[in-house]
Amino acid sequence: MGKDKGPYVFEGEGYEDLELAIMHFEKDYGFTYANDAFTNVKSIAELIDVICAPISKENKEDCTSQQAFYKLKSVLQKYADGAVITPSSQLENLISRENRIATIGSIESELGFELKVLKPTAELSLFLWLVFLGTVVSVFISMYFAMLIGFIWLLSYWIIYSNAKEFKVETVGELVKQMVMNNYFKSRRDPNTINEQEFRKMVISFIADLVGLTEEELLEAQFG
Repeated sequence: MGKDKGPYVFEGEGYEDLELAIMHFEKDYGFTYANDAFTNVKSIAELIDVICAPISKENKEDCTSQQAFYKLKSVLQKYADGAVITPSSQLENLISRENRIATIGSIESELGFELKVLKPTAELSLFLWLVFLGTVVSVFISMYFAMLIGFIWLLSYWIIYSNAKEFKVETVGELVKQMVMNNYFKSRRDPNTINEQEFRKMVISFIADLVGLTEEELLEAQFG
């Protein structure tokens, strides 16, 4: 029998991942924390408590994902040419590639938030990485050349992402999950309410995905 590896221990870069998680909730949810808010945190459970502490909304034990689906569905139906929309519906089949950027923009306007659902092709993403790598390498050759390559990278990045048409997710259900993760309150029927237990589970899921652990492993993890 193999030895039990024991709980995961956060050290070094692991702490940086947790800092990124905190920054996510500060940026995307507008949460603010005192400078010493996390000083005495000794477990992941306590960390989750502190992350959720700024919330001061009415608790309602209803399903945000369900509300988000019907909110998205009501908007998608205007652009899907009468298609039946279910969580398993393929986004590629609902929104044509030809007018995809404009259509997504219109959907975002009606929803009241960005979906951030489009990405460039794999080939264009590779091109951007190669240009970025060229910028880094050119720093050791010529600063002027590095600045020129850097400008080309920034311009290319803006053009490529402004014209991106590939979906980051495949189905309506996956998009709903992304909506709830990035725009939890705006995805709800009443943005002034929260399902506290559901939101806490969402925070755990987000951090677990970020650090590459299962939710169970995350909750059992320790600080080094």
